[in-house]
Amino acid sequence: MKALVITTGSRGDVQPFIALAAGLNAHGHEAVVAAPRRFEALSGSAAVAFVGLDDSIFALQEELSGSGVGAALTGVRRARPYLRRWLSDLTGLVDVQPNVIVCTRKTLGGTALAERLGVPVVPAQLIPLEPATAQYPIPLAPAWWPSAANKLSWRASGALEAPWRSMVAQWRIDQLGLSARGASYGSLVDQVGVLSAWSPHLLPAPADWPAHAAPLGFWTLPGPVEPLPDALGRFLDAGEPPVLVGFGSMLDADPARLSDEVIAGLRMAGRRGVVVSGWAGLGAAVNGDDIFVVDQADYRALLPRVAVAVHHGGVGTAAAALTAGIPQVVRPYFGDQPFWASRLHAMGVAPAPLGRLRSAALAERLTQAVALAPTAQQVADRLAGEDGVAAGVDRLERLIEDH
Repeated sequence: MKALVITTGSRGDVQPFIALAAGLNAHGHEAVVAAPRRFEALSGSAAVAFVGLDDSIFALQEELSGSGVGAALTGVRRARPYLRRWLSDLTGLVDVQPNVIVCTRKTLGGTALAERLGVPVVPAQLIPLEPATAQYPIPLAPAWWPSAANKLSWRASGALEAPWRSMVAQWRIDQLGLSARGASYGSLVDQVGVLSAWSPHLLPAPADWPAHAAPLGFWTLPGPVEPLPDALGRFLDAGEPPVLVGFGSMLDADPARLSDEVIAGLRMAGRRGVVVSGWAGLGAAVNGDDIFVVDQADYRALLPRVAVAVHHGGVGTAAAALTAGIPQVVRPYFGDQPFWASRLHAMGVAPAPLGRLRSAALAERLTQAVALAPTAQQVADRLAGEDGVAAGVDRLERLIEDH
């Protein structure tokens, strides 16, 4: 088959789909990834064909980086022109001429493109958004959500598209020549199935889920691993395995305070640290030979060389740390992050999640996390027997055969 794989978001949202595309190629199919154009080099490193889509919304996100939560929230109103450009670029994907499309809900127009081309579409997800279950609330639900209303919470999945529904409807009419409304993403999951790209060791399938929605395993990008900067390598070689601290694309209202608390917490625990600055702008004014600040690094190379990973609870980072056999400390911010933080704690690979990060609390959690290293290694040993990409390719083949 010729598969067009469409995704958007941060590196953690895109990298698993490049891995899936590489797996499709390895199994004799042809795959093309369409994603924000800044990930073209990442796709090229995996020898996967790539179509770059508008990524100007990242400029808005970076403009707001470090400006505080309030600025980030008001910036949402400025996103509409960027999304129009995104949808316009989706229209051009007609020229790829696939015979199947794999897309996430976040792409907004992926299912409409399949409708325009008359080809099957297979939904995919990195976190559970469909189908509903009574076993637990949707990961986006607040922590106080009552268990008796678990199934009701899953209605929030469809609400994610609500702010952009009218814009997508107009795009369907104007650029694709379709009616304003098509089949909902949830109904497609019910009819076709869904590729769920997380490990059942992290989150097993609920008892009331159909087999065609069960988790397949993490989609891990094949080599080559990006080499670490020479200076970072020397730092790692110079002492005991350090603690990795990085909050990805999360914005903090007070980056300077967060940096101070992180560094103080590391020193209070007697640990060296590698601080990945990310969008939070961590470590800008760090002094001392016990802390190394880096803008970014390939976690596949870095995580096996650290003692603990401190992060925001994104499922991609959690997966990388689980695979590396590293205990974790999680300071969740919003969305699905508290859900995954709770899961990691329940698995015994992370202490209780942090709230507002304070140095003393961080130091305490680091001490607790180090003691969880044997459990983290046991989980990594179980994950080593999984091949989520191969399972994803196999399920996609079966779903297309049954279409």
